[in-house]
Amino acid sequence: MAKKPVPPIEPDDWDDDEAVFLQPLEPPPPVRDPTDLRLHTRQLADLLRARFPDRWIGVEIGTLPLRCEDDLFSDFIDLGDGLGVRLDYDPEEPERVLWISAGNRDHGGEPLDFPRDSEACRGRMLSTAEIAELLDFLDREAAY
Repeated sequence: MAKKPVPPIEPDDWDDDEAVFLQPLEPPPPVRDPTDLRLHTRQLADLLRARFPDRWIGVEIGTLPLRCEDDLFSDFIDLGDGLGVRLDYDPEEPERVLWISAGNRDHGGEPLDFPRDSEACRGRMLSTAEIAELLDFLDREAAY
């Protein structure tokens, strides 16, 4: 007996209830030793671990392959209670940072973003002024 053809599912036909096959990703366990991190992540992790020793949890390291082309290839420096800094890397050049964002992933709020995707600053680490802005932002967020 021949199988009945199944109609294709178009993205417009999907809703959250039907997409049960896409289980939410659990964050990887934090890495506490920063020696195996990408350069930008290690530099910020060292800085944040020294600045917030009582809040330091570790770094969740983004790995390839991604689930889909829209997934971010990101490391998350975890300062506890959802507070931290996310570094987005180029999946085709995993050592090149494209975006740095600080905020609270559990409680929302307005993040502090440092785009690194323009040619003028693509792949560069934060400047001294940007680091000061980042630390001031995290100090305020940590006080809540």
